[in-house]
Parts: sequence; C-alpha cells; structure tokens
Amino acid sequence: MNIIYKPWGKEVWLELNDKYCYKRIYINAGFKTSYQYHEKKLETNYIAEGKAEVWLENEDGVVEKFIANKGDFFTVVPPRKHRVIAITDTVLQEVSTPEVDDVIRLEDDTNRDSGRLDSEHIKPGVLILAAGKGERLKQLTQETNKALLPINNQAIISKIINKFPNDYKFVITLSYKGSLVEEYLKINFENYDFEFVYVDDIDSNNSGPGLSALSAEKFLQRPFYLITADCLLTSPLPALNSNWLGVHPTSYPEKYSTVQFDKENTITNFVNKSQEGFQNAFIGIAGITDYELFWSELNLNIKNGELVPAFFNPKKYDNFKAITLDWFDTGNFDDLEKAKLFFEDKPFSLIKNNNEITYKENNKFIKFIPDKERLKNLVDRSKYIKFLPENVHHTGSFLVYDWVEGSTLYELNEIDLFKDFINLYFSNIELVDQNKKDLKKFYEDKTKERINAFVEIYGKDYYESTFVINNIEYPSLRSALESFDFNTLLENKFTSNFHGDLQFDNVLYGNSKFYYIDWRDSFGSSIDSGDVYYDLAKLNGGIIMPYNLMKFSKNIVFNENNNQINFSYKHIEGMNKILNYFKEQIILNNFDYKVVTKLSALIYINMAPLHEEKFGKVLWFKGLEQLHKND
Repeated sequence: MNIIYKPWGKEVWLELNDKYCYKRIYINAGFKTSYQYHEKKLETNYIAEGKAEVWLENEDGVVEKFIANKGDFFTVVPPRKHRVIAITDTVLQEVSTPEVDDVIRLEDDTNRDSGRLDSEHIKPGVLILAAGKGERLKQLTQETNKALLPINNQAIISKIINKFPNDYKFVITLSYKGSLVEEYLKINFENYDFEFVYVDDIDSNNSGPGLSALSAEKFLQRPFYLITADCLLTSPLPALNSNWLGVHPTSYPEKYSTVQFDKENTITNFVNKSQEGFQNAFIGIAGITDYELFWSELNLNIKNGELVPAFFNPKKYDNFKAITLDWFDTGNFDDLEKAKLFFEDKPFSLIKNNNEITYKENNKFIKFIPDKERLKNLVDRSKYIKFLPENVHHTGSFLVYDWVEGSTLYELNEIDLFKDFINLYFSNIELVDQNKKDLKKFYEDKTKERINAFVEIYGKDYYESTFVINNIEYPSLRSALESFDFNTLLENKFTSNFHGDLQFDNVLYGNSKFYYIDWRDSFGSSIDSGDVYYDLAKLNGGIIMPYNLMKFSKNIVFNENNNQINFSYKHIEGMNKILNYFKEQIILNNFDYKVVTKLSALIYINMAPLHEEKFGKVLWFKGLEQLHKND
C-alpha cells in the first residue's frame, strides 16, 4: 500500500502491477481534482462514499456535468477530459490500466505540471518545536519537558501528534529534558517515523524556535506542518494543500506576532509583537508547501533565534492564507488550566510535589518517575507483590505496565466489593520475619523531615501553636508528638504482600479480579516486605477521607482565620458501613485498631507538604485532630 498526498486529499494505492492499478481516492469537500485527460490510461471510478459533481467528455467531444452519489460509477476512456468536484467528503474506488504517470493537466488549482509529481509521493512532514524550557510553567516543568505535561492523563505532545496521519514524517526538535520526550514517544508510538533533533545553545541569546526549526531543515525538504509544542489545537486540522498560517483574534497585539489578511483570507502583512499590530495572532501552527522558500526566508532573516521572520514577506509565498483556528497556549499556567477544563481533565491521582506524572496511552499505564532508585525499586518489588497488572517494567525514566480495563473501588462504590477486597487482603497477609532496625528512620525520622518541610513552606506556627479546629480546641502538634511513643510502631508485623499505599483508588476491579496499582517502592530498606499496619493505616485513612474526591478542589472547603480552622470534605455514601466492617476485620485478625488510627494520623501529616496548599493544610489539621482524638 502506498499513500499519495494531493492538494485536494489523498490516494491510497492498494495494488499496482503490470496489469492494473487499484486505488482508493479521498477528496475533501469543496475541493476538486485537476481538469485532465490520459493518452493511454483507461479507468473506471465507483463512488464508495459521498456526493460529487463529475465532468466527463463524451464521444462527441462535449463535456457533460452530472451529480454522482454513493453507488454510482463512471468510466474514463482516453483521451476524454474529466474532473471530479467533491460536494461532500467523497471516496472513489478506481480501477485502471497501469499507466499511472499518464496525466495531462489542462487546469489545476495549485498549478501542478502534467505527469507524476515526485513531491506528491513524498510523505508530508510535521515539525514539532519542543526544545524550550517552559519557564512560564515554573514548578510544573522542573523535572520534565512542557510537552509531557498531561491533560486527561495524556501528554500534550501526544494530543498534538494524534491530530496528524500516523504515516507522516515527524521531526521533533528537543533540548531541555529532551531525552524524556524521545523516551516517552518511543513507548507510545512504536511504528511512527520519528526524527529527534537536539538543539544546542538553548540558553544563548540566539536561541529560540527559529534556531530549533533550522536544525531540522535537512529532514524537511518536503511539504510540512509546523507546530509549537504548546499549541494545542481544538479545531480540525486544515489540509496541507497550500501555504497557510493558523490565526486567532486577539486584543493584545503586543503579546503575539499578528497577521493582516484580505477578504479572501490572503495574508498581506505580518508584524512581530507590536502595539501597532493587527487583530489576529499567529498561534504557532502553519502549513508550508513552498518549503524551499520557507527555509530560504528563515535563513536570510533569522534574528535572535526567532521563527516569525520567515513570514515577514508574506507576498513571496504562493496563495498564502490565514486560517482562523481555536487553540490553547499550554505554555502558560492560566491557559493550561483552561485547556484542562475544556478537555474535562480527570487525573488518575492526587497532584503531588514530587514531580511524578501518570499517563494512560495506547493500553499502557505510564508513570514518569524522576527518582531513578525509586523507579528501579518499583519494578524490583513487583516480583514480590500479588495482584499486579501484567508486563511491569521501566524504560529508564518511566514505569510501564499493561492497562487494566476496570474501575477503582472508589469509582464502583459497591459495599459488597469493598468487603470482598478487605477479606482478600486479610487472607493474603503472609507474616515474615524482618530486621526492624530501619523502622525508626522510616517512621520517626521521616515524620520529622516532613514536618520541617511543611513548616518551611507555611511557618513554624503550624507546629508550635494551638488551634481551634472545627470549633474544638487542640494542643499544638509539637505537644501531640512529644507524647507520641514511636517505639510502639517498631514491633509491628511484616507481610510479604505489602502494598504501601493501600487505598481504594489504588485497587482496580476488572475481569472479575482485583488488581493492585501504584504500589510503594520500598519500606525502609526492604523491597520484599513491609509493615502490615502501614497498609492498614493507609486503607483506614482512605476510608475516612476518600482520596478520589480530594483530587478536585471543589470537594474541599478550608477556611483559616488566625488559629481558627474550619474544614470539611465530601464523603462517599456508605463509607461508615465500610469503616465499621474494616474495624471488625482488624480485631478478628488480631490486630490493634488504635495503632492503625494513630498511624493514619501520622500518614496525613506526612502527606501534607506533598500536596497543594488547600488539601495539604486539610491533611495537616486532620492529622492533628486524629492524634488527639485517639489519646
């Protein structure tokens, strides 16, 4: 199979031999083939889909025009003139004699010559400029490239790539955290034709998208789309049948490069970031058919690494159009948040300050983990844990395993399933002997470190002061911890089937089975076992405070007035029954629920500095509340 791209659509050549040629021809609505004839080629066309106007010369030399609908067909005998104009998107099935280069064009909207055109037989390209640091996104890009930020658990660059046919030539310019982009795309787009081009001097005064583009010049001697990695297009992708720029109305010409165009949308002027600019901004996507001219203009006019000087002389380009498109500039925080709202972003997990990112792409669960030791431990631990998905592995920076079609227990919210899982957990506890020497470090030392991290962000008063929480006065966290006996945690029992973050958002139910996801990388220095009570405390904490609802700020109310704290959060109906059942099973299996609740309180406090402010403070004060309530 061979795909030939045309100004009006494309041809899919299903068979070409010395006897015949068989094609599927796709013509976009409103477009027309060239007005042409053949000297030898005989063809029959069948309308498989759509509606078209057909021009066909009859045996008397008169060109007849008629409407052809799905199911109609017509035969072109050489040398009769003919043309097809698509009224709707139209698909033709064409069978012909094998003289495929036998085309004499009498009229063509793009002024193509007669015969076979080599440029049509070259796959178009897509140039994605992804070398920038994403400095406007601050903390979000500290450990990753902005193109890998997720929306609805899919990387932005994946959303961009999925706009284009999968057989195009993709050239991606990279610098900052570029190897992560390359690694991620190789995981998810295994059969795509990628060329990764690394850009030097990203921090110099001459850096910029123009410099990035020039680094890809030798790979794009062909018609191509140009798009920046922060241009998330929501409009349909325009055809690559002429030179064009994507534009959108703006009230801030000083912020963007702006474009002036006439009533036919032909571009007449182009200005870079000026108050005297025009009312339509260039949004970072273009179609380039005159690629030789584009490269010439960019080389001649580049300044300070800018891309837009390539368009400063728009009249040089043939049929240069402005196409109004809708998009999000995901390179800044505010517009990124708007894009998430538009796409109804539903993240898998709570956003933490450890820069880990989760994705779901092509039936794979993928997690970016900047801590290489933690990543290795997660894979190593998978050998010791039951109920995990298949094919757990890592690629260097990403944890990968097969996607499980199912729902979390939180999502299902079925009491019987909750109970079944609790029973499954207790039936799979396998107690093992374990050297407990590092438990103090895991519990006491880590808690102090996390408290210090929280205090560093919000101030020492949160640790030293008394607070009135939901109308009840509590002593300070300092006093609570001074009376807390960490030694009671050092005698806890270990199990080989330890999860480490056991809450209902990390348990999937699919194919009539339970699956563990998002397990802990280690417990202290151990990767083969961990504290039973830690799992129980995690589960208890997630029953009291349903973490799936905490992903969304709207489900949390937090008010702070000096030392007066009021907070509430949304609950899941029926969780009180699950909590009571859970307590019963803890006692029946000879565990101490008081230890579980104390440890849940510590976990809340440990989690507090890892989350955004509102939820982080709710966790902090919930932990303080729980510590005193269980004295």
